Amino acid sequence: MEFLLNNGIEMPAPGFGTGAIRGWQADSDEVAQVIATAIGMGYRHLDTASIYGNERSVGKAIRSAGQPREQLFVVTKAWNTEHGYDQILHAFDHSQRRLDLEYLDLYLLHWPVPSLIQESWRAMERLLSERKVRAIGVSNYRISDLRCVLERAEVVPACNQIEIHPYFTQPEVREFCKTQGIQIVSYSPLGTGSWSGVLNENKPVTDPLIIQIAKRHRISPAQVILRWNLQHGWVPIPKSEHPDRMEQNLELGEFTLSEAEMSVLDDLDTGTGFNMDPEDAIEANMAMSVPE
Repeated sequence: MEFLLNNGIEMPAPGFGTGAIRGWQADSDEVAQVIATAIGMGYRHLDTASIYGNERSVGKAIRSAGQPREQLFVVTKAWNTEHGYDQILHAFDHSQRRLDLEYLDLYLLHWPVPSLIQESWRAMERLLSERKVRAIGVSNYRISDLRCVLERAEVVPACNQIEIHPYFTQPEVREFCKTQGIQIVSYSPLGTGSWSGVLNENKPVTDPLIIQIAKRHRISPAQVILRWNLQHGWVPIPKSEHPDRMEQNLELGEFTLSEAEMSVLDDLDTGTGFNMDPEDAIEANMAMSVPE
């Protein structure tokens, strides 16, 4: 399945998240093999970030998988410490060199740094105009952050990558993005990873109502959640290192959730996410360094 971005570029769905594969900031042949396996299974949308520390592994996987570059949609992101006009340009060059790709499909500002939003976005627009990247967007941006971008932007962000799962749907941000033609990309769509310390029983994949729907369709709870994303028009980017789950997460076209089933999932929203609020994340993120 593909979603058309506001600049006419097609984004494949679902994507494949690469954060913390084989451990936080792991960058190895093992990591590359997991990603190459995902490409071999049919994933065409690969999501990484400079702070993940695995851009070299993503690039290596792309080269070893043998899939034509133009058939892949490669995303990376600039970390908080890399924001600012000149800093974004340098950060992009470093990411591109680590990935060893001639161009990127989508480049994102990973988290908002409010004081630097407009100058960072000017740099993003420059990268787009120079055709170093096919689309530009943001991640974890609130309505206030998006308004700040749009106040002086010549290019509207192509997407906003935010935490979305049945327990946390961010309706206000989603509605604002819809009015601006900004595509929603949902990270942690199945609930955050084991590294977060969130217990499995507290994640939506173990919710009794979702399990009930899964049994009815003879599919996994993860497939229910990912299909729910797609039917809402969001692009989910699940992450798994287990081949059977990776394959299941791609098999979303053989069933459809009813309106009643969609409503069941919608009603699970608690208003509280698993990840940090952008306001709380700024100080913590600035203390984290991007590995060279």
